[in-house]
Amino acid sequence: MFKFQKGTKMTAALLSLLLLAGALGGCGGDDNGSGSKESSKEEAGSSDAQKPASEEEAGEEEPADGDGEVVKLRVWGMTNSASNPDIDEVAEAISQITREKIGAEVELIRSNDGEKLNLALTSGEQLDLVNIHTYPGGLPSMVGAGYCLPTDDLLEQYGQDIRKIVPEDYLKCGMVDGVLYMIPNMKDTARGAGFAMRQDVLDELEINPADIKTWEDVHDVLAKVKEAKPDMYPLVPSWAGGGMQNAMPYDELGGGLGILESCFADSTTVVDLYETDTYREFCERMYQWNQEGLIMPDATTTTENNLMSTVGFADYENLKPGKALECKRGWGVEVALVQMVEPYTYTDCVGGSSFVIPAVTEHPDKAMQLLNLMFSDPEVSNLFVNGIEGKHWEYMDDTKTCIRLPEGADSTASGYESLDWAWPNMRITPVWEGADSDLWDQMDSFTGSAKSSPAMGFRFDSTNVLNEITACGNVTAKYDLALRWGELNPEEALPKFIEELKAAGVDVIVAEKPKHLDAGRENSK
Repeated sequence: MFKFQKGTKMTAALLSLLLLAGALGGCGGDDNGSGSKESSKEEAGSSDAQKPASEEEAGEEEPADGDGEVVKLRVWGMTNSASNPDIDEVAEAISQITREKIGAEVELIRSNDGEKLNLALTSGEQLDLVNIHTYPGGLPSMVGAGYCLPTDDLLEQYGQDIRKIVPEDYLKCGMVDGVLYMIPNMKDTARGAGFAMRQDVLDELEINPADIKTWEDVHDVLAKVKEAKPDMYPLVPSWAGGGMQNAMPYDELGGGLGILESCFADSTTVVDLYETDTYREFCERMYQWNQEGLIMPDATTTTENNLMSTVGFADYENLKPGKALECKRGWGVEVALVQMVEPYTYTDCVGGSSFVIPAVTEHPDKAMQLLNLMFSDPEVSNLFVNGIEGKHWEYMDDTKTCIRLPEGADSTASGYESLDWAWPNMRITPVWEGADSDLWDQMDSFTGSAKSSPAMGFRFDSTNVLNEITACGNVTAKYDLALRWGELNPEEALPKFIEELKAAGVDVIVAEKPKHLDAGRENSK
């Protein structure tokens, strides 16, 4: 496990205090809720950043540590839903618990717009806990911009339950330069790459998914679907605009330009992804499939997010325990899962969707106390994850281990999206109807068996190569998606892609990352 040279916590703390002072000195509001507390209370929710539609005025701001005082904590969470109209009701249900336990109440914001989050932090909007899932550049960028508080001391003082629940190796994935800024969620912290395939079509064509073991097997199944179902696309994107869950088990090392080619190898040699055999062979396969008509023709331009429920037979998925049920709830169809790559994990699998305490918070101690409850209190966790009993879900029986939608409710029209992986600890919530009762035990086994990248815990400081990353990003946008979906012939396009990347400075990026890896190994001795 790599350890990294500790930056001075005193310096980080002083920087955070200076940022806090500037943020509190003057904040401007905007239509996404960025700005002062007073302006944010007056704004209505939107599809991008949903807030309470109305709110009781709380009077003058109260001190964080006053005797018997209750402070307000604003929590920015992740959502895929266009609307969460019941968000204020869920926040109040949570607050009924947290007022008594930690002297704090909760206001919820949910968004999937990373630029809006960036604008909120830039403008100094008051926030106390933030899920960084969509923040551009992830944790290193947030830390580099001074938006996160160091949490080592806060965790020791107020996060005793977190220390018992979150493995030490996971915590390392929340560090930058040896300082802890993020507490990784207890979610699906590993991935097994493969496909989701519609069970009804498999049944109709008498195909046993257990017999699909190789890429050639997948090809043959897609070809059978094309012949038997001319109105169905054999392979479709996972989401709009060519969305594709990655089927190549490389470690991104904080971005896909310089990578470790395989998490299953012990090598820490950094290479350009697009020059690897792994990438070339994948693109060649996809080009063949595209030429044979096995891929949706407008895969890279479609605006549809839910193709598997309508015109698609299969898509790429990150596989995990409970994935089939997740797909059924999202698409309304039964699926079989076909695994092509055994479970593996790397830093961003563990810490890609987790919470930080932003530098602008006025209540860092209360924020950590709330985060501690989110990890350890089943009732609090269930409210954040699933919403309110009787409205968004109901228990199936007196064991209270399994939940379902209330009678007459429609999951696609829910007033609060259930999104377990986006909150700190889904593993202490009830499982949904249709899932195995021991789902969370399966998840523990799955993540425990996953092969860890030899660079687990590595966070890349891209400060020295920002210009090269920008230039290479423009080149990648020109070629990568089209190559991955087989729209370009790799024999012709890949050499041009590599040549333009080199002109843009990819070799500079590839040479920079080993310096950080070498420093990590040296500090771990």
